[in-house]
Amino acid sequence: MTSTPDKQTATAAYLGCAAAAGYAVIKVAWGLGSTFGIRDTAAFEEFIDQIGGPQLALWGTVLPALLAGAILLSLVQPWGRRVPRRLRAASAWLGFAIMAPVGVLRLGATLAATIAGEPFPVLAPAIYIWVYACFSVLGLTFAFTAWRTRDHETAHRSVLQGAAS
Repeated sequence: MTSTPDKQTATAAYLGCAAAAGYAVIKVAWGLGSTFGIRDTAAFEEFIDQIGGPQLALWGTVLPALLAGAILLSLVQPWGRRVPRRLRAASAWLGFAIMAPVGVLRLGATLAATIAGEPFPVLAPAIYIWVYACFSVLGLTFAFTAWRTRDHETAHRSVLQGAAS
């Protein structure tokens, strides 16, 4: 089975959306009162209060995750052409610049700490690994999708202009 570059790009965008959703699901669960992956509830609640309370620390991070998915989809779906290409591409590259380094570096540090047996007092190590893996995938799919869609619309416009003349 062969895969075209357009299918590969769309698949990458959907993978990035899944990563953003994977991150958002944990935050929504916590926002609804779940203690999934939380080792010390009191320390977790204190941490959440220090960074603005649950509205900001939990729900406020779900919105950027949804926006990340929308940015990725706007690069591969026809409805995205309503937004200027430069804005969509710049948003994707900014997402890459923020998410990929944080995700990759923190994932590596978390894996190293887990292997070394260092304690994780507030959250289970699997939660950190999941979150940073989601960040890594999201950041890398931002770059891949932005790069792979860079000439698509220019080529599409030139074909349409040539047909009109």
